[in-house]
Amino acid sequence: MRLPHPAWAVADMFRWQRWRQLRARAAGRRQDERAEIGQVQQWFLLLGRTPDDRRLTPRPADLHPIFPPADVFWADPFVWTRNGRSYVFFEEFCHATRRGRIAALELDDRAHPIAQAFVVVAEPYHLSYPFLFEVEGELYMMPEKREAGRLDVYRCTDFPRHWVLERTLMHGPSIVDANLFEHAGRWWLFCAARTRHSKINETLLGFHADHPLSRHWTPHRRNPLLRDFAAARPGGRVFRTDQGRLLRPVQDCVRRYGFGLGISEINQLSPTAFSEHRIWYTNGEDAGGWRALHHLDWHAGIMAMDAQRLLPADSMQGLPGTMAS
Repeated sequence: MRLPHPAWAVADMFRWQRWRQLRARAAGRRQDERAEIGQVQQWFLLLGRTPDDRRLTPRPADLHPIFPPADVFWADPFVWTRNGRSYVFFEEFCHATRRGRIAALELDDRAHPIAQAFVVVAEPYHLSYPFLFEVEGELYMMPEKREAGRLDVYRCTDFPRHWVLERTLMHGPSIVDANLFEHAGRWWLFCAARTRHSKINETLLGFHADHPLSRHWTPHRRNPLLRDFAAARPGGRVFRTDQGRLLRPVQDCVRRYGFGLGISEINQLSPTAFSEHRIWYTNGEDAGGWRALHHLDWHAGIMAMDAQRLLPADSMQGLPGTMAS
């Protein structure tokens, strides 16, 4: 019979893992500083039609890339279909303003864009990660608003273009990549966040409530649920398979932010317990020769991911009128 590790042994293993990860991150930063001289990072979208079972083992190289203009990047895609029309919503980050806003593209039956991107939500501060969810027939968006110091929900009044601020769910200056999902009669909110003792890319926090629009979220008793640069930060919508498996896309931020993408299966989740294990992993280099890969969404047969490449910095010059309008 295997005996459980004593608490001191678990603590030692965690400290050793974190030390190794911090060393790897420092080495990665030094390499990136050399590689990025005269270059600029650009995230782009990967889209395609995929069967349900492909959610467990995605093939990023089978998706078609959607490249934005050189002066912006597109990241954090979420797909939604209404009245037979499909759209992908995403962060559009403008290098000139150093600020993101939420834009969208309409997709055809093959998940190819039909027309140019258009802006759906913009604020005088940075927005990203436009998480979408539906409650009682209403469609909502919960974008990342770390700069504003709160987590807000917008309600869609005219799909897909018009959204109004509905309410604030939570205040916190470092909440990012928040997801909502229902499990065992409770609504759960998972997010990454900086704490007194951990960095934002290594920390997973969990909260629960009786309704997704609640203003009263109870912190999980075991917060932080994870401290791990390789598997803590959310990388897309939590989804449930037809067999009832609860799967969570996760970012691998050891080498660099968003270097790789994994899928973890949640084995146990209650107000007092949490455990998960990884069932799939790839990174940008292995998946398509890209620099990074950090997001996965699937809705109504359409898979959306994002990847990152480097472009010459001078490619951003002289490109007026190229962003979403």
